[in-house]
Amino acid sequence: MNINKIILAVCLIGSVAIAKAVEYPSTTITLKNGLKVIVCEKPDNDFVEFEVWYRAGSKDEKPGIRGMAHLFEHMMFRGTAKYPGNAMFDNVEKVGGQINAYTTFDRTVYHEYVPTSALEKMMDLESDRMANLVVTQEILNTERQVVGEELRNGNNNWYQKMNSDRYPFLYPKGHPYEVDVIGFLDEITQFTSAQCMDFYNNYYSPNDAFIVVVGNVKSAEVFAIADKYFGVITKQLDVKKKENIPAVDTAKIRTTEMNINFPVQLYTYTFPRPAASDKDFFTFTFITDALFLNSNSILNNRLIKKDHTAYGLNSAGDNWSLYPNFGVIDVIMNASPGNVKVKRAIREEIDKVIENGLPPETLADYIEAYENSTKLNNYTAANISNDLGTAEYYFNDYNKAYSMATEFKKITQDDIKRVAARYFSEEKVQLINIKPE
Repeated sequence: MNINKIILAVCLIGSVAIAKAVEYPSTTITLKNGLKVIVCEKPDNDFVEFEVWYRAGSKDEKPGIRGMAHLFEHMMFRGTAKYPGNAMFDNVEKVGGQINAYTTFDRTVYHEYVPTSALEKMMDLESDRMANLVVTQEILNTERQVVGEELRNGNNNWYQKMNSDRYPFLYPKGHPYEVDVIGFLDEITQFTSAQCMDFYNNYYSPNDAFIVVVGNVKSAEVFAIADKYFGVITKQLDVKKKENIPAVDTAKIRTTEMNINFPVQLYTYTFPRPAASDKDFFTFTFITDALFLNSNSILNNRLIKKDHTAYGLNSAGDNWSLYPNFGVIDVIMNASPGNVKVKRAIREEIDKVIENGLPPETLADYIEAYENSTKLNNYTAANISNDLGTAEYYFNDYNKAYSMATEFKKITQDDIKRVAARYFSEEKVQLINIKPE
């Protein structure tokens, strides 16, 4: 392909913005139909990670179609008129690649890892199912059986079942995250193909998505291929962020006691958590990790390593979110009346942070570990693509993927005390006591 023609084509598509993703140059354009294309040139092997990020997730569901976003992820693999059946899987398997997808509250992401020579075919396939998906009742019947099996398998794991049973007690009515991503089986079994197509037509379009390409490629060539396949899609959506979201910092959970069929006790701590775009997000993330979640966190060291009063601490949620939500942390213990001392210890350590902040060396160690982890992640195209996509999705700026350590470096002791008081005060933290039946 003539490189001069490619560059000319790119100039016609839109303005090109260039950044540097660590040692790998990253470049972006936006096609005329609103689809943003992000390319990171990582020429260490002849493979490429290709991802399509849709700004659609379970947050976009309504009563009666709970679980649609996740089920629809499955439907997207069932073909179009041009590429029917298992064409996506067949084409990836043919070149020895990998293919998968996932759905969260906020987003649905489809990704392939294939030889660079197969990228154009992947773009052809992905653009076709963005524009021309075929959904029949027969296909729907098959896929909801698969989703139903996922639900049943989850119920065979005590922790997943507990998490599923607990979820309905957490959020106020009308919150985008009030229903877990997997949805309700009784609603899923009633979905029609028409409902599936409504979801597709309402949430899948170029201006409500972006693509990320990381690997042994040249940006100009990728832009030209993207314009060839995705640029011809004319579908457009009226994209609006939800408004009037019910507040979580004043919301009360609907239970303080639960029973499980497993011989452990859990204290579930819930507390308001800021959206990723909030000014408190990075400070909050640091406090949560330093208090609860790092292997050397304050409460890991005290409860598990020193006092031996708990088996483990586990986060049941995702830090990244478009909207304020609940942080959920489980303290897993042997069932015992003496566990009240665990509550006292946790409150004591939280109050110390509210009063005194955290030692400067704790923040310095955290930043060093974060930077080293980022460097390690950059060895794989999939990790780079995920970082770029996450930054683009939540900050509308993929460049922030490689400046997040800077945000942690801005944190002061006053920030730590203020944010700890705002989100972890006694009136904000709520507790569910989960005991064996």
